[in-house]
This record gives sequence, C-alpha cells and structure tokens, in this order.
Amino acid sequence: MAQIGLRRFRYAPLNSDEETYGKVDTLAGAIESKVSPTINEAKLYADDVLKEKMTEFSEATLTMGVDNDDDSIFSPLLGEKTETYQITEGKDVTVYKSNSDDIPVYFGFGQVVPKMLNGTRMYKVEWFPKVQFKPYHNDAKTKGDSLEFTTPSIEGTIFVNKDKDWRKRATFDNEEDANAFLDSLFVQEA
Repeated sequence: MAQIGLRRFRYAPLNSDEETYGKVDTLAGAIESKVSPTINEAKLYADDVLKEKMTEFSEATLTMGVDNDDDSIFSPLLGEKTETYQITEGKDVTVYKSNSDDIPVYFGFGQVVPKMLNGTRMYKVEWFPKVQFKPYHNDAKTKGDSLEFTTPSIEGTIFVNKDKDWRKRATFDNEEDANAFLDSLFVQEA
C-alpha cells in the first residue's frame, strides 16, 4: 500500500492508572510524522555459528511536523506553568513559562494515514499509548525575496505502557471507521 496523506493528530493525557485517558482532542494540523524505533539486539554464538538472536523494542522517537504549536495545547503537555500579566487596564495576556523543573506528562497519540492499494483508498490507524514530549524551540527566518511557510517540528519519546505495548495499527476501508477506531483507543474513565 502506498501512503497518500496524513490526518488527524489525536491525543489525550494518560491518567496515572496508565489504562485510561483524559479528554481526547486534536493536537494540531498534521504535516509530517516519523517514527524511529530503537531496537535492542543480542546474538548468541556457539560452536562458531549463530545459535540464537533476540530483538526487543526499547523506545522510539516520534517527530511530528505540525501547522501550529499552540501554547495552550503544548505547554500543559510539557508540564509548563502559566502566568497572567495585565498589559493595560482590562487587557491580560497568558504567559507560558518553561522551567528546568518542568515534568512533561504522558499522553496517548494517534493518527490516520490514508493509503492506496490497487486503486482503492484505505485508512490506516497508528496509535501510541504512551508518549512524552521533549522541550522544543522552533527556528525562524526572515521571508527574503520569496514567501515560504516554515512549520514547527515537535519531538517526543514513545514508551511501552504497563502492558508492554508501544503501538497498535489497523487498516479500514473507510475514513469514518478509522476515525471511530482511533478515538476508541483512548479509553475513558468509567
């Protein structure tokens, strides 16, 4: 199957029970997503030949290109605090403060990847049950002689959850079923 797009960056904070999630929402507009797993590997040689080989997931890096790094969404996920400043009479501004003692929260993250197989559209759901963002800063540059968009890139670490799962995937014939399945993975408290 050839991938032909990327949609629906969905997330929800992971509760302390590591089984349920907070409110499910859209993280930002999806531009790009890359997952780079780190795999531990061990080989056992005996009698001058390879007798056993074991591979095991350690962690993964999730890099996302988004259309907006909205501080009201990303700052709480990074464990940052806010302060309110009064600029003028009756006009306040919320300031998002990064501190060396901030502790990013864990959250679930999923996306829908449209695909094409033999002229038929399909929709693959990719879901990661336990992710944590790293602090980030976006580069900026002057527009110069031509206009071009620069977009934020956010990086996180994918962990195994308490069931030792790190990813779930499923493919659907229609986008509605894919979206419903993705949202169902964010189990809510009873």
